[in-house]
Amino acid sequence: MNKLKTIYNTLDDMQLTDIIIFDMREHSPFFDYVVIASARNTRQLDGAVRDVKDTLKDNDYPLPALEGDNQGWTLLDGGDIIINLFTKEEREHYNIEKMWLDVPKIEANTL
Repeated sequence: MNKLKTIYNTLDDMQLTDIIIFDMREHSPFFDYVVIASARNTRQLDGAVRDVKDTLKDNDYPLPALEGDNQGWTLLDGGDIIINLFTKEEREHYNIEKMWLDVPKIEANTL
């Protein structure tokens, strides 16, 4: 299984919602994909961060660097994949998707 699909499946298994994958390969020299997902609360957010790290480790992928305090928004920097996990309220507040309106999205069924 590829890294992007592994991340998506982990977030989906944790029942995060509104998972979006942006294909940044033609838009960024630093990373290939941006994943955004929403958790119902900070507890689910913490669990998702832990599960993503554990799943990547179990599949022999490098562990991502973490930014944020898990109090509403955590960024996991996986090098080629950036993962932004939000509580629903923080995601609505920051609305970072608006930065990438012109970037193609990848549908989960194509992973």
